Amino acid sequence: MWSTWLLPLTLLSSGRIPVEKVELQQNSANGTRELRDVDISIEEILLLNRHFVDYLVAVDDQTIQGSSDRQCAIALRQLAAAYLERQQVGLEWFDSWGKIPSGMYHENGNALGNVDQCRGIQQTRMQHCTFIGAFPSSMAPLFSGLCIPHSCSPNFVQQLYGDYLNSQGGMVIPMFEQELLCIRDEEVRYNGAMITAIVFSSIIGLCVLSSTLYEFVVLGMKHDVNPLYSSFSLLGNVRSILHLVPRVKSSQQKSSMIECAHGIRSLSMIWIIVLHVHDMSNTIPWENNPERVQYLRGFWASLLHYSGMLAVDTFLVLSGMLVAMSMLRELDKKGKINPLMLYLHRYIRITAPLAALILFVVSFAVYMGEGVFWKVNFDFLKSGCLENWWAALLHIQNYVDPQNMCLPWTWYLSVDMQLYIIAPALIYPLWRYGKRVLIVIAALAVLSMACVLTTFLINEFRLSFFAPVIDIRRYTLTYYATHARMAVWLWGLGFGYILHRTRETGVNLPKRYWIAGWVACFTLLGLIIFSNYQFHTTNVDDFSHVIDAFYEPLSRSVFSLCVMWIILACVNGKGGLLDDFLGASIWQPLSRLSFTMYLLHILLLVMASVAPAKTSAYFSVIDTFYRIWGAIGLTTSVTLLWSAIFEVPFGTLDRLLLRS
Repeated sequence: MWSTWLLPLTLLSSGRIPVEKVELQQNSANGTRELRDVDISIEEILLLNRHFVDYLVAVDDQTIQGSSDRQCAIALRQLAAAYLERQQVGLEWFDSWGKIPSGMYHENGNALGNVDQCRGIQQTRMQHCTFIGAFPSSMAPLFSGLCIPHSCSPNFVQQLYGDYLNSQGGMVIPMFEQELLCIRDEEVRYNGAMITAIVFSSIIGLCVLSSTLYEFVVLGMKHDVNPLYSSFSLLGNVRSILHLVPRVKSSQQKSSMIECAHGIRSLSMIWIIVLHVHDMSNTIPWENNPERVQYLRGFWASLLHYSGMLAVDTFLVLSGMLVAMSMLRELDKKGKINPLMLYLHRYIRITAPLAALILFVVSFAVYMGEGVFWKVNFDFLKSGCLENWWAALLHIQNYVDPQNMCLPWTWYLSVDMQLYIIAPALIYPLWRYGKRVLIVIAALAVLSMACVLTTFLINEFRLSFFAPVIDIRRYTLTYYATHARMAVWLWGLGFGYILHRTRETGVNLPKRYWIAGWVACFTLLGLIIFSNYQFHTTNVDDFSHVIDAFYEPLSRSVFSLCVMWIILACVNGKGGLLDDFLGASIWQPLSRLSFTMYLLHILLLVMASVAPAKTSAYFSVIDTFYRIWGAIGLTTSVTLLWSAIFEVPFGTLDRLLLRS
């Protein structure tokens, strides 16, 4: 999954650091720290930060090298003395520190303190830093928030606090650069990315403003609107996104429109958001993390979370199906296709909103808020994009550097674009030589499945998120790679050919076959969901890795076949109430927004739920659903504007300037 990049933070927040019951000892030979067996009581941890005040009072600043570090030590000693003398500044200073929380044996090591109180101290300029400490016991690692003068170097204070913890039998874990865990007043850095973003956003903003005013004035004068001049108009673009097309009634139009695809695409996008809300819960500092883990082991969490990983396969099925249908129509009409122009149109459509998002992440995003883990999250996103933005824009990052992708969840765009590039090589023979080519397509799909099977068997990969060892290579080899994900897309491609060939006659089957198909479809879907539940609730030592190896490719293909059956039944008037539900016009706006929703939803989740956290949270199921509905609403609202500004305008310009 995309969140594997946050694995270190996930392990810390869940208390899964492999620290044995040992005592730290300074190694005189190389200056590193070693561990020996010992136990530390909760009483010693309880007064840990209070005794650090005494430690600061006793610090000899004359032994510290560097004038800035010496000034920091003096400032800290003065604050510590002010606390001991019960001066107001000292009391506020220490009061903003993180206090040892209840439940450290219950995986609650979140002593983050009060960030706003620290930053609000009037007498001196402060910064809030979080230090990660571990102790030789079964207690959770400690996230200790301290308030330090703004002039202090975070690395120096980390060294100071680390020396203190070492004297108490603990240690500071340098999991991240310490500066990334400090909240301080930041000046905007006008580097190349920031200047480019300012210029680009100014130009786009001017286009949007002028285009919107143009359409507003022209409509007010009751004149015809020139689509070129109104291409960036918010008025027209939002209207086109929210426009509802009435349902068709004729069977031929029904086969061409595939109305149920709107509902399937929309529900799949919602399912992906639900999946990632659950996924993100791994990185939130919970006070009661065991309750969250217990919930994730339940059946309903399995349905919403683990099974949600199949929702991406729905997009691959729909992509293969729609690509085949559109290219086959073009071939029927003209007898030929221009692959280069097809690639250019596709590239413009999916790259324009992606490029704008990348530019936002490397420039404005880090200044949009603050939180204990704000910099950690955005430093990762920013560094990946600064290194591999070109691979993302060329849609090859799933092979170039899959463990350091720019916006990791956009691996799907690379897969989709690469599959689109090979589509003409498969669809043209289909059109020219007919159904015999379906054998070749099926063989390629089976080879893709065999590749995943073999990779799982060789590396003994496991599917369970609760496996003792989480091998990130599983995702780079079998989740992000196009050759490993193409089977589902190929099934969709062949299915699109069948729909195209039967668009006029339909598929005429006896009633008993339709009934048998529906029974088989729901039985297989139920089996897949139940199997996912079993995989994540059963100890991995109780069954062989061979089962994981066969299940991974088979479950995705079987799920895609179920999706195709639903579409086939709905197109041929055998969907009943399900067809009425999936084909309802209300799904159309959400379906049009699904691409930009996929692009933005994780970034919005990070900005709204994970990164701005300044205190620990209490997990509950109702809070999880509250976060889900909030994520759906926020994503839909923001992507409506994003699509109207970056997706629809460039699609309009592509249609007017290139297609003509």
